[in-house]
Amino acid sequence: MIEIGTVDSIVGKKAKVIIERSAMCGDCGACQVGKDKLTMETTVLNTVNARVGDRVEVEMAFKNVLMASIIAYGIPLLLFIIGAVLSSLFTGEAENPVISFISGLVLMAVAFIIIKILDKKDAFAFTYEPQITNIITKTNP
Repeated sequence: MIEIGTVDSIVGKKAKVIIERSAMCGDCGACQVGKDKLTMETTVLNTVNARVGDRVEVEMAFKNVLMASIIAYGIPLLLFIIGAVLSSLFTGEAENPVISFISGLVLMAVAFIIIKILDKKDAFAFTYEPQITNIITKTNP
């Protein structure tokens, strides 16, 4: 997945890039939505030494986008289903779906909490972090 954006700030080897939202953009949370909801702010690896104001190409490999989607959506969904099925099996309350639903929600919440903790510890940072691959327009020095 390739997006075009403008470097807003540089912090160490990372850059904050403002990207115009495309039609493919969802609300995955990988990017913080800008004030006008038409732009996103995201932190990316600055592998080409871009400077503030440079127009850049930001890329994240499709397999990384897919894996990030599986982590963010697939694992919680799977735990929701497992929680609902196990609750139904252990309680014998197959005719009462409310208990199964609540159990599924609890396991799904646990999955989101674990993912959030791992994300704060940067467990996914280097694998799934987008990077600047090309400077389209340089700013004057």
